Amino acid sequence: MTTSPNAPMTSPTRRDITAETGLPYVPPGTIPAPASAYDGLPRDTAVAGDRGWDRDSELSQMSKAVIATVFGLALLIAAFAVIGRLGGWAADYGTILVYLAFFLWMSIAGRVFWWGADTLIAEIRKKSNTGDCR
Repeated sequence: MTTSPNAPMTSPTRRDITAETGLPYVPPGTIPAPASAYDGLPRDTAVAGDRGWDRDSELSQMSKAVIATVFGLALLIAAFAVIGRLGGWAADYGTILVYLAFFLWMSIAGRVFWWGADTLIAEIRKKSNTGDCR
């Protein structure tokens, strides 16, 4: 059987689906979502076997900022370490591709570094304004 490329596409009917799977047809959105075992419990209630989010295990904003600053700085150092090879790579792989990739690398590295640095500075200022420097 051949069909025209302009022929409308049809989807299987309910009869076709039930014949193939042996399951009754249930329209989408008619079955309610299953109830969670934790419905009705306060958010901070620990349940045996609960592997949910632990508020105490979350990194502080200061820790995230230090990690981002160090990681961004490492990315920037790596970029500056290979800057002399860009000309050779551009000759081998294409100027646009190499310099676009380098620009993207530097943009991401700079953004990660400055987010971390700005967050660190803000945290330090906040602590120095409250007199909570320890």
